[in-house]
Amino acid sequence: MRCLEMAERGSGASFLPVSMETLVFMDLEATGLPFSQPKITEICLLAVHRHALERTEYSNSSSLPLLPRVVDKLCLCVNPGKACTPVASSITGLSNEVLRSTCRQRFNASLVDALHAFLQRQQPPLCLVSHNGNHFDFPLLRAELAILGFSGLGDIYCADSIAAMKALDRAPNPQHAVLPETGKKRSYSLSNVYSRFYGRPPPDTHTAEGDVLAMVSICQWRARQLLEWVDANAQPFSRIKVMYEPRAEITRSSGARGETDRLPETHSTAWKEPANPYLRMGEPKSEAPGAPGFALPGDRAEGLATLGCTETHRCQLPLLSGVIAGLVVGAAVILYLLLP
Repeated sequence: MRCLEMAERGSGASFLPVSMETLVFMDLEATGLPFSQPKITEICLLAVHRHALERTEYSNSSSLPLLPRVVDKLCLCVNPGKACTPVASSITGLSNEVLRSTCRQRFNASLVDALHAFLQRQQPPLCLVSHNGNHFDFPLLRAELAILGFSGLGDIYCADSIAAMKALDRAPNPQHAVLPETGKKRSYSLSNVYSRFYGRPPPDTHTAEGDVLAMVSICQWRARQLLEWVDANAQPFSRIKVMYEPRAEITRSSGARGETDRLPETHSTAWKEPANPYLRMGEPKSEAPGAPGFALPGDRAEGLATLGCTETHRCQLPLLSGVIAGLVVGAAVILYLLLP
């Protein structure tokens, strides 16, 4: 019956309820806001079985719910290969210098393999849950996967906890409301929701792990109602629109029939950093030897690398090209004057 429900849910315009066995709470930190085409700097996943959420326990000395004893957690910091905005770095504590000095790797195929391995250990059907996920975390993760040639993460679902909170507040049954009635417009930011539930701010905001733990706590507040909403409203992760399309960078390649322009093929192997230290993403481009202030575009320098050109040669090529062009024009003028 569950397999039939999942098949109908994935193919129809409207989704039938599916009882999610595992919720995977996810949070991403990034280099900036969506308009800047950000890159991930940190990712954290925390998987909890629905039975553990339904059986929320509290300590005798605190009103805060206890984190379920049985959880799986995956947290990774990522070198974005792109400059972090100062605001993002001040909020998350992650800068390009910190991530480089600690030798963090890029978002690459090995990271995707780790995500797949982590998710495959969970009991399906499973659902990613993220606060503001529909507008940030899910589209950004899909964009990072698309850059590597992946369309998704398999047969998983996703749900935005902000949408869940708003829907439960609109529920006709007062006992399903998750926020108290006030005269002011409600804010559904993670820290504000947490503070209204528990009368204190979350302990560790703006780290991926801290935000994930805060998400688990707010979902424990009305766990059964939230699980019912997720079952009825989760959508396939593969249907989330990517935040931005991968840029097709044109490279130069030499072949038997001469030099041609081509687009790099989509593949799932890890992106390799160029050997040229002046062209590393996320690092300031130093002045190339012999040419103050001159820096070649990445695609042009990459093509020249295939011809075995050194840095000095690359800087001399524009000058050499100009000299040759001048000689050709001069020869043409002389021939024009000499010929009858």
